[in-house]
Amino acid sequence: MKKIVAIILVIILLFGGLISTGILNFSKNSTEPIVENSTDKSAVEEPQFKKEGELTFLKNQQKLTIEIADNDAETAQGLMYRRSMPDSCGMVFIMPDYEPQKFWMKNTYIPLDILFLDESKKIVTIQANTTPFSEAGVESYDKAKFVLEVNAGYCKRKGIEKGDVVKW
Repeated sequence: MKKIVAIILVIILLFGGLISTGILNFSKNSTEPIVENSTDKSAVEEPQFKKEGELTFLKNQQKLTIEIADNDAETAQGLMYRRSMPDSCGMVFIMPDYEPQKFWMKNTYIPLDILFLDESKKIVTIQANTTPFSEAGVESYDKAKFVLEVNAGYCKRKGIEKGDVVKW
């Protein structure tokens, strides 16, 4: 009997330590524990697309509905955790400095074409078919002020090329 009591006491102390450190938490609506340091990507709620403008490729008049990332938090979030995006949509990043840019695909489920644009909104680099979840740098190589992310293969399907100009 003493062994059982000792085992229960150890379990209670261990469990209490996990709760007090914040490693283990409980949802208000569930008795299932939530592990805070989990790498389970499905635990993050998928962000919803917000229409904030329209972008046009001047060469062929192709149009995209765009969401704009124009601050540090939105730029850091980007398209992470989104499981899909309509082919008629994209995200424009307005970078603070006109310099070579580098992005990654961490926590990004969908493969993308990443277009880097200079200050006049001319495409200077297209990085096509990026790899989801990759932490490898996706570089502009040239100076860029804006970055446009669209579904992988969009540039090929629509005839978008380096040197094309956009407006929004």
